[in-house]
Amino acid sequence: MKIIHNILVPTDFSDCAINAYQYAIQLADKWKAGLKLLHVVAPDYGVTDLPVLVDIATKEKIEVAIELLQAFKADGLTKVTGTLPALPNITDEVKVSGLPHSSICSVAADEEFDLVLMGTNSYHSAWENAFGTNASSVLKQAHCHVLIVPENASYSGLKTVGFAADLHEADPYHLWKFCKLMEPFHAIVHCAHIEKLGESQKTALKFEELQAFFENNAVALQLKFHAVQEDSVEMGLAAFVCNWDLDLLAMASPHRDVFSRMFHKSMTQQMALHSTVPLLVMK
Repeated sequence: MKIIHNILVPTDFSDCAINAYQYAIQLADKWKAGLKLLHVVAPDYGVTDLPVLVDIATKEKIEVAIELLQAFKADGLTKVTGTLPALPNITDEVKVSGLPHSSICSVAADEEFDLVLMGTNSYHSAWENAFGTNASSVLKQAHCHVLIVPENASYSGLKTVGFAADLHEADPYHLWKFCKLMEPFHAIVHCAHIEKLGESQKTALKFEELQAFFENNAVALQLKFHAVQEDSVEMGLAAFVCNWDLDLLAMASPHRDVFSRMFHKSMTQQMALHSTVPLLVMK
């Protein structure tokens, strides 16, 4: 089963964007998927409200953006040329929009992308600057999977990956689909449920039921289960990532309460997940 056919990579031409682009090329190679680069230009209203001048200024910005996008595309390809048997099919587009995240989500939906892959430099700065705000909005609004790649998380294979289960009714399906995504990488998959110490959590599934489901419905990859208790969900996730040296962490989209805490600027420093591990949000 081929789950990822095409990947959308929004770019602002930053260092974290070029890193995400190179990461996307490596994934596209494994999934035999196509890839599209997208840059969104804001209309240039400047200090005038004359439509003709606005159109001229915006057209100039588009022309510059097209040149930058072509250079960005070539630069990313240069860095991976020779490391892959064949490069994926890569297209590009410049769009004009006052709301970049809206354009990203519209393109992803209209052209039926399976994955949006974006780079960030850190949770704090990324969620407070323009591109980071767009990443946050795309996470919430995109119809498809979203992969957030930290700037210092260069691709070196997906050998050991993790899935954080919230024990929703759909978790068996999400975990099964994640395993299918990871098959081309021959990854070892660790599944963990994080429970806060001293709290009894009411869930749709029991962790033992999730584990038993996959004992009776085997997947092609090695799959291991871990029940983790910690002082907080954030610390539990950080420990899970660190203890198993994960190359990637995946979650299903219902983890909105976890996301709101993980990306909050007052998050504990012990939650160092953002600087090391790509995060896949499955829809």
